[in-house]
This record gives sequence, C-alpha cells and structure tokens, in this order.
Amino acid sequence: MMKYAIYESMCRGRSRASLTLPKMFFVIAISVLPFLLHAEHPDSTIMKLENQKSNIAYASKIFDINFDYLKSIIYVERTNNYNWQDEYFDDYLAKKGQNSSIGFCQVKMKTAYWIECLLVDSTSEFYPGKKYEGILPVSQSPQEIIDKLEDDRTNLLYASAYMRIIQSYWESKGFSIDDRVDIIATIFSYGIFNRSTGEPLKPNANPKPNWFGSEALKAYRMLLLQQPNKN
Repeated sequence: MMKYAIYESMCRGRSRASLTLPKMFFVIAISVLPFLLHAEHPDSTIMKLENQKSNIAYASKIFDINFDYLKSIIYVERTNNYNWQDEYFDDYLAKKGQNSSIGFCQVKMKTAYWIECLLVDSTSEFYPGKKYEGILPVSQSPQEIIDKLEDDRTNLLYASAYMRIIQSYWESKGFSIDDRVDIIATIFSYGIFNRSTGEPLKPNANPKPNWFGSEALKAYRMLLLQQPNKN
C-alpha cells in the first residue's frame, strides 16, 4: 500500500521522483512486442486534440495560458512519449504505488500533488497568485489524485496550472516567457528544478530550448496552419 506521507511531503519539498517500472515487463514488451512501443500517431493526436477542444479552451482560460501553446505541448508529449503502455498500464501502476504519468496530458501523480500545494501556498516563490487558489483542491489520498487525473477536463487543468506556475515564476524574476512556447515546453518537460543540483532553474534573458521545446514550436506552427481561415 502506498503511503500518503510520500505525497504529503511534496508540499514541503520538491517533485523530483521518477517512475520505476518492473524490469521484466519491459524485457518482455520490448523483445516480443516492439511494434507496439511506437508513440501515438500524429493524425490520431490531432483528432483527439480536436475532440478535446472545448476542455482545452476551458483549462487555458482558467489559468490564463495560451490555448495553442497547450495544444502544442500535448501534441509533442503524445506523439513522442505516449504509447499503448500508458493507456493500459499507468492506472494499474499508480494504484500499485508508482509515480505514474496519467491521463490526456500524462501528468505525474507527484507533480499533480505538488501543483495543488503550490496553488494554496502564498509563501512559495512558485505561488502563481490568489486568483488561482481553490481551483485544484489539495487531495487527501493517492486515489483521489488518480481519479482527478483520469478525468480529461481536470487533467487539462493540471497541465494548464503547471504552465501558469512556470510562466508566473519567470515573470516574478523579471523575465517573461509568455510568448515563448519553446521555453515553456522545455521547462514543462524537463521540470522546474535542475536534476543535478535540485535547485530551481534560473530564469534568464536568453533561455535555450531543449528538443521537446523545439518540437513544441514546430507543432505550434503546424497546428496554426491547420486551423480554418477566419477571413
């Protein structure tokens, strides 16, 4: 049984844990079913983004982030990091105590709890503002987090909240990245903390994107071109 204390400690610390999957499962899956390990097909992702359009718009509005930026980040995540295993096994592994990535935007459980804590912690340097308090109440159990993340609309709220935390943090340090989908996506994928030192990444005037951020910028431009001409 997963101890809730692990999640409770996230309010006082940082979300840096990574998911450790059963080794034997991967040996079997990779050796016997390699063709199933491909990420989601772009056409399928685009169709799902269209189906979730109203939920994406809702989440974007609630946390004051760019609708098309959110779509682009989801597109890159699903077409690069999402496959059949995520759809069928993440929920099972989460209930077994793993820090699974769950749902439409593949939000990690501990990241979700960390977000909930930050939205009510006005003493944190990552606190995005009173306006966003209460939108995602602090969960009282791991199962509650799982249930929230399995709902597409709520899952999108977590992704939007994470983007808002990233953007507000950089803004508070004097560097706006509101018009830099590549940098928002870079931090979204890598995390707010340096993986070597555990210290927050330092906002600066000339940030560079990683591969995920570069792909998000490409996706943003591609998805814009696919939108109907409003003229």
